Amino acid sequence: MKSKWQGLDGHILDTARIAIVVILVFSILNIAHFYMALKIFQENIADSALQRTTNYISRTLKDVNNTYTCLSKTLAEIYEYKLQGPYNIDAILLDLKNKKEQLSVHTIGLVDIRDNLYLDSFGRVLSIDTTSERDQWVQEFIDQPEDSRYHFYDPDQSEYEALYSFYYDHKLKNHLGQVIGIFGVGINYEAFYSKVQGLDEQVSVLFLTKDGEVRLPKKNKGESIFTLFKSISSEQFEAAKMQDRIVYTYSLNKSELLYIHYFKDINRMLLIKMNITDYYVQSIKQHIYSFLIGLGLTIAIVVLNLFNNLYQNKKLSRTAYYDSLTLCRNRQYLESRMQKRGYWQHVQQSGHSLIVFDIDHFKHVNDTYGHLEGDRTLTQVASIVRRCLRESDEFIRWGGDEFIVLFDIKAHEAVHIANRMRESVKQETMVSLSIGVTDILIDDSYTSAMGRADCALYEAKQSGRNQVKVR
Repeated sequence: MKSKWQGLDGHILDTARIAIVVILVFSILNIAHFYMALKIFQENIADSALQRTTNYISRTLKDVNNTYTCLSKTLAEIYEYKLQGPYNIDAILLDLKNKKEQLSVHTIGLVDIRDNLYLDSFGRVLSIDTTSERDQWVQEFIDQPEDSRYHFYDPDQSEYEALYSFYYDHKLKNHLGQVIGIFGVGINYEAFYSKVQGLDEQVSVLFLTKDGEVRLPKKNKGESIFTLFKSISSEQFEAAKMQDRIVYTYSLNKSELLYIHYFKDINRMLLIKMNITDYYVQSIKQHIYSFLIGLGLTIAIVVLNLFNNLYQNKKLSRTAYYDSLTLCRNRQYLESRMQKRGYWQHVQQSGHSLIVFDIDHFKHVNDTYGHLEGDRTLTQVASIVRRCLRESDEFIRWGGDEFIVLFDIKAHEAVHIANRMRESVKQETMVSLSIGVTDILIDDSYTSAMGRADCALYEAKQSGRNQVKVR
């Protein structure tokens, strides 16, 4: 009997030893799997959501710059002529105010260097002293070799708070090539900031000085980035001026991804904060549950988790190419097509054309009826336009209320489709469309073709909106 119990005890002991070994191996595998999954998780966030957000912000900056640079240049040519002769100050002020309202911009300013005057759409007339701290920017811009510039004006003085804007300035010259003035268009920083705020509520965007002082959003203006985000070291921030940096912070209460990028054009640091707490906590729970399930399901859980990761990656890749509101293709989709070898050469050689359109007075719809009605209007317009297109036409939401369509036909044929789109939207909705059309030429780059279409769109707006213009 004693030997029997001894055998049973030995069997239990051996089983316990095997169980301990299996549990240890299982634990090591789970820990290794956790860190491997964490690494994959970081790569997925960086390659999908983060990349999508940074591309969106960078492209928004670039597209806004192109649009308002073209606008500023066009208007500068008008005021260049006016400054060379006698003019009435009151008439100029009224004209600037009307232009501001027509274009829905924050402010328009005009500097007359010969008379040392500054006039703007707020109705102000100020004397210019280029030796003063306030006006030294005038001389600095005149001394630059470039005829235009883009800069972010974020004053600390309360008296100049109304001028807090992103500006697009052009030099005005006489027939001898001498600089006689400066013309500038400023867009509201809050409207601009809302465009680059990101793709969802989990993403926050901050603009900083090179010393780490917050300039946007305004609620955090003047605060130090090192106070707001203690996980960022001064060494990491300095290094980001040369190469982008990603900083992760993990905890069950709050986990964040911080991405730092330097924008040379406006001499500002961009910080993107993504709240990844839910993703991180969910990842932790998955591994705790898998550990509790036991040895028998270890391999199955690992395999299922692997397939789940593959599925999520595939799902992220697909959603990255579609706009969730209008179900159109998005900017990321077109950019990925451009990166494919031979795609643009095929477009150049196949007689394609490009349409750019946006919704007239869309800001008024949002301001008057609310953003829910604005979203409904975007969805309705996209649905109507889609009915007018063929399956081969590429229909893309470029951002905000701006869309593009890529046709495999010439512009003179595309105009008929564009007019059908415009008429259908006008009949079925409370809004209208302004549309710019251009052919894609054999020596065109994507940027040059898009630039012409944007200028045609601007002509349509200047001519009274609800029109199609070809350039």
